[in-house]
Amino acid sequence: MAQPSRVFFTSMRTRKGDSIPKKLKRLIMAAGLQDLDVEGKFVAIKAHMGEAGNVSFLKPVYARTIADTVTELGGKPFVTDCSTLYPGLRSNAVDHAHCAELNGFNSISCGCPVVIGDGLRGSDEVALPVPGQDSLLEEAYIGSAIVQADVLISLSHTKGCTAAAYGGAIKNLGMGCASRAGKAVQHAEGVPAVKPDDCVGCGTCIPACGQHAISLVNRKAYIDDSCLGCGHCIAYCHRFAIRPTFTNNYANLQLRMAEYAAALCASKPNQMLHIAIAIDVTPQCDCFGDNDAPIVPNIGMFASTDPVALDQAATDAICAAPQVESSVLPERHAAAPDGMNHLHAINPSSDWELQLAHAEELGAGTRDYELVEVR
Repeated sequence: MAQPSRVFFTSMRTRKGDSIPKKLKRLIMAAGLQDLDVEGKFVAIKAHMGEAGNVSFLKPVYARTIADTVTELGGKPFVTDCSTLYPGLRSNAVDHAHCAELNGFNSISCGCPVVIGDGLRGSDEVALPVPGQDSLLEEAYIGSAIVQADVLISLSHTKGCTAAAYGGAIKNLGMGCASRAGKAVQHAEGVPAVKPDDCVGCGTCIPACGQHAISLVNRKAYIDDSCLGCGHCIAYCHRFAIRPTFTNNYANLQLRMAEYAAALCASKPNQMLHIAIAIDVTPQCDCFGDNDAPIVPNIGMFASTDPVALDQAATDAICAAPQVESSVLPERHAAAPDGMNHLHAINPSSDWELQLAHAEELGAGTRDYELVEVR
């Protein structure tokens, strides 16, 4: 039986003379950053720089703390992310770089260059083999800059997700590091359905679709067969008139995301570190141009060389935390079956634990962990 992986944790509390960046540096050093072979090497720091209008993404100071520490160890860090499928300011490298600047990410704030990982049009990719004989996919299309980096440090903001119910290290690796083609492969599962009685024909969902698959027919939203099932229209509909219709409750999205993460982990054995910041735990991910209030109080920072153990520790902490009464969570729990955990209540249509279980099956890590506190 495999030994539990060590997950290092520190709270957001500080003493006089201390700070969150100082605590983060102690955390990542304790978790093994100094054991990675970074001297003279390219080190990718995979972050999410937030969609324009969103304010819950992690501030650049977290990336800068990591970059400064890598530089002290002789490495050559760069902050990176890949392009999106949906419209907004991150679907190509030019707009993405502009969005990063708007949200405060640049070479000064991050302490290193910002590089869009999959090139100008989101098509600069490398196909990595997916481990496991029973995997749904054979290859994972990952941004080339991330593959070419010698070391990968994933910096994840733990939160809910419209489709996956939870977004942490596995999603940051699997979905976040994928090229546009890779994201399309993971999302291509089914078509959301419009409930005509609830649709008022406002058209809010139309610009939210990156495939131009939505139009108004007889003053009702209509989704055609060019839909890839990314689910963004579901989040943008304020009347809940667009609902998921995936017969397997997003299972294949979860499994494919785990397979992409496992492929990336297999490509860099012993050259990865994963960090999860459990603050501003919003019900949706940072991909939207808005964000709702956090559903639980701020928890702290986690770090591990095992992304599966990291996500298990973070989700355990989120689900054990008291709910914020002024958030949407009490409303979601009221509509969900008794005993449902916080993350599942956010999106009962998606079983977020599938991504952890499948990543474990593929050898990306273990769900068994030992929590080590760093002060």
